[in-house]
Amino acid sequence: MTVVSNWQTIFSRNRKKSIKLASLFLAAALFLAGVTPSFAADKQEIDIKPSAKISWKDAPAVEGTSAILMDAGSGEILFEKNSREQRDPASVTKILTCLVVLETMDLDDKVTAAVGYDPSTGGVGINIKKGEVFTVEQLLYALMLPSANDAAEVLAIAAGGSIDNFCGLMNERAARCGAKDTHFVNPNGLTAPGEKNHKTTAYDLALISIEAMKNPEFRKIVSTVDYKIPATNMSSERKLTSTNRCLADGRSEFEESSVSAASSLRYNGTLGIKTGYTNEAGYCFDGWAKNDNTELIAVVLNSSSSKTRFSDVVELWDYGFEKYFTYKAAPAGEILDEFRVKHGAKGEVPAVLNDDLDITLNKGVKTDNITTELVPAARKIEAPIKKGDEIGTIVVYKGETPVAKKAVYAASAVEKGGILSYIGIPDEDVPKFLIGLAVTIILIFVIYNIYRRYLYKQKKRRRAQMSRDARRKEWEREKNPFE
Repeated sequence: MTVVSNWQTIFSRNRKKSIKLASLFLAAALFLAGVTPSFAADKQEIDIKPSAKISWKDAPAVEGTSAILMDAGSGEILFEKNSREQRDPASVTKILTCLVVLETMDLDDKVTAAVGYDPSTGGVGINIKKGEVFTVEQLLYALMLPSANDAAEVLAIAAGGSIDNFCGLMNERAARCGAKDTHFVNPNGLTAPGEKNHKTTAYDLALISIEAMKNPEFRKIVSTVDYKIPATNMSSERKLTSTNRCLADGRSEFEESSVSAASSLRYNGTLGIKTGYTNEAGYCFDGWAKNDNTELIAVVLNSSSSKTRFSDVVELWDYGFEKYFTYKAAPAGEILDEFRVKHGAKGEVPAVLNDDLDITLNKGVKTDNITTELVPAARKIEAPIKKGDEIGTIVVYKGETPVAKKAVYAASAVEKGGILSYIGIPDEDVPKFLIGLAVTIILIFVIYNIYRRYLYKQKKRRRAQMSRDARRKEWEREKNPFE
C-alpha cells in the first residue's frame, strides 16, 4: 500500500480526527524546522515624564528681549524668556539659508553672480561683482563668517531661481524643522524698514539650529574662524573672519586682535553658529557650545549691545553645563532589536534610530537605572515594509518611569511573502519547513507501519492462540468422547 493510500484511509475514517491529525502534523513540522509563526504585541500608550528636574529660579538675568537655552541632544528646554515671541532675527536668518543651499547644491558647484553688491543697502558684503564666479563653498563661508548679504542673494538665486522661490524653500524647510512661527521673506535678514513678515522666535531658531548642526558641512563652516577665497575672474584674494567672538576672539590669523585677555569673550567649546544685527532686530546671537558629551544651544534676540548678546549666551552656557548633562540612551544607526513581521518574505525586520536618543539628566544623577524598551507600531506589522518605514517606538525608562520615546525605523525592506507566510511561515523559513515536513512524513509513515506490523502480529498471535485453543478442545473431545 502506498503512502498516499495509507493517508487517505486514515483521513477518511473520521473528519474530526483528520483535522486534529493535520494540526499535529503541521505543528510537528514547524517544531522540527525550528519555525515559529510571526505575531506582534499590541502597541501601548506611554505617558512620558520629565527625565530631569528643570528649574530656572537660579538662572542668570538675560538682558535680551527673547532667549532660550536648550539641550541640543534631547531638545529639553533648560531656560526660556519670551522664547515663543516673534521677532526679527537679522542675519541669524542665514542659518536657514546655509542649510537650504547645502541640501540643494554641491559645494564644488560653480556659481556666476546674477547680482552684485549694492552699497546703498548699508549691509555687510564682500563686494561681489555681477558676473563674478565662485564655488558654492566659497559663498557659504562668506555667508556665515563675515555675514555677507550679497553672498546670500547670489546663493538664493542660484539655488532657487529667484529670491522669492528660495524664500519659499526656506519656509518649507523651517516647517519641517518644527518651526511653526517662522516666516522669512529674504535670505539675509536685511529687512526693509517697516517689514513685518520676516519673523521667527528664539524657540524656532533653536529647532532650526539643531537640524542644521546635523549637517557635517554646516557644522564645519560655522566652527571656522578664518577662510580664504582665492582670486576670482574679477577680484583678488579675500580673507574672511567669523563675527562670532565666542569662537574667534584672539584666534584670527588675518586680524590683529585688539581684545585683551580680560575683555575676551572667547568660550572654550564654542562650535558656532551665527550673529545678527539691524536697528529693528537689535543685537542677536545664536550660539552652540560643547562640554564633554553635552551640547547646548543658546539664542538671545534683541540685546542692547554686541557685547551683551555674547555675555548673555556665555552665562546661559555656564548655567546649563553646571546643572545638567546629556545622556545617550540609544545610538543612531545601530540595530536595536527586531520586530516580527506578518505575511513577509522574512520573519523579522531590524529596527534602528535615525538620530541618537538623548535625555537630559541633572548633574550627579546615576545612569545605571536607565533602560530602554522597543514597542512595535501595531499588533501586526505586515509586509511589504520599505526601508525607512516607521515600525515602532523606543522608550527610555529611568527606573520604572518612562522619560523619553522616539520613533524607530526599518533598517531593511521586507517583501511580501508567499502562501505559507499566511500561516506564519516566512519565505526565508520555507526550506526549513519543508525539511521538517519531510522528516515528519517519514516519521509518521515509519510509526504507522510499525503500528500496522504490531497490529498484524497481535492479530496473528490471537489467531494462533484461537487455533491452539480449538485444537486443544478438539483433542479433549476425542480423548473423552462420552463427556
